[in-house]
Amino acid sequence: MSNSSYSGVKSLMKGSRTVSSLLCSVIIGLSLTACGGGGSSAQGDTRSGAIPTLDESTTLQPAVSTSSYSALLANCVLADNDSSSCSLEALPMIGQETNQPDIATIMERVVVSHDWMAARFEQLLRAAPGQLPGLMKSLTAVVISADIRPSYYSSTTGAIYLDPAYLWLTNTEKKSIDQGEDYRSGFDDELAFVSLSRYVLGNDYAWDFYALDGDETRQLEDIVLPAVRLLFHELAHANDFFPPHLIGGLDRSNSVAEAGRSLSGEQLSRQLDRSSPLQSTLLHSMAAIMYQGDTPSASDRTVSAMEVGLSFEIDGANDDYAYSSIYEDTAMLFEEVMMRFHFGVAREIGYTDRPQGNSPTCSDYVVRWGLRHRTGSDQVLPRAEQVLQYILQQNDVSAYLNDLEPPIDMQRGVDWCTNLAQFPTENAVIAPPPPLPRVLRPDDRNRHGRIAGSRR
Repeated sequence: MSNSSYSGVKSLMKGSRTVSSLLCSVIIGLSLTACGGGGSSAQGDTRSGAIPTLDESTTLQPAVSTSSYSALLANCVLADNDSSSCSLEALPMIGQETNQPDIATIMERVVVSHDWMAARFEQLLRAAPGQLPGLMKSLTAVVISADIRPSYYSSTTGAIYLDPAYLWLTNTEKKSIDQGEDYRSGFDDELAFVSLSRYVLGNDYAWDFYALDGDETRQLEDIVLPAVRLLFHELAHANDFFPPHLIGGLDRSNSVAEAGRSLSGEQLSRQLDRSSPLQSTLLHSMAAIMYQGDTPSASDRTVSAMEVGLSFEIDGANDDYAYSSIYEDTAMLFEEVMMRFHFGVAREIGYTDRPQGNSPTCSDYVVRWGLRHRTGSDQVLPRAEQVLQYILQQNDVSAYLNDLEPPIDMQRGVDWCTNLAQFPTENAVIAPPPPLPRVLRPDDRNRHGRIAGSRR
């Protein structure tokens, strides 16, 4: 799911606003990374860590009917193994055809379940940073369908799969989207702590959250930040598996899955894991529970928010989602830096006590450890620099890193919402982030089924 996409984040209510933790992208196996969306009407054991994928019964249509690839797209993006993976001769990477893709070129690779999704995605691209189309050279396609949740990236198809919950503006559009929960929603319920994160501007959320079961409408500006965040995450996965500077040399007679394996030794995530691996055994164990559905042991259930935070503090990740796979580590670093660079937003991550009772309020989520600007820390910054240098193919990425401020501690013993008011005002916008994406790889055992809901 990149990708994403994803794995365990709870929502808190702040008036009419949902404060959800933002973590977007878990890689399962080597081919699918889920990052945002949610739900578990998928078939099979939803605690197995397998990512639900599009069902073959899903009806998809090309955004541009006159595209050279319109007849192939819907079939190619449904591939779930080597034998069904399309060849690069049939459906090449965008960057194999042009080094400077524009929005029109991108739209020729889009397939959707509803017409409005294609129109909205094009509007989003026109409102997004101009750098975004260039990051899409490592894609074969963009898929947007009512039953995608969470969002994810697949190296079997070379495509990203986007949850349309990020794109709707009207109630009619909203009603066409599957409203089920992310299949990972209950993975962390037995733990004694809650992991929360958010993008903020000054003393408020960087964007508002709108539920799929509400009757609110949105404007285009309401979706730009959360949707672009998702794209940065998923495109980090795509550029990780298929580095743009190497795709020109791929054998086009190979399938996408075969081509991906041929580049596995070049993957940024593997290089980062070799040069600067994440060390925390505790966080790796907790992430397997929160994002992959491992059953917690008796001792796992007693781990406190403070213990998790202190273990996280001395390691090199900017989010605990990074411990779910090396690919999510890369995607989370890229996502946060790009959001800061393009929109000036800051990111917070914190660990709170798990509230008791069935109807907790925000005051029940008491922060035991938390930081703003985690990526600006000495442990994380060099790793973020390595990620940017590789994905952007630039030795000097100082322009992206200059605005990363040193970490600021959240107030311990104070609830999650009240903590937001302690920081000086920067230029504001508003709200929380939707779900987390994930990554799907050819050697994963994928389940077919509908995906609903999302967590990170």
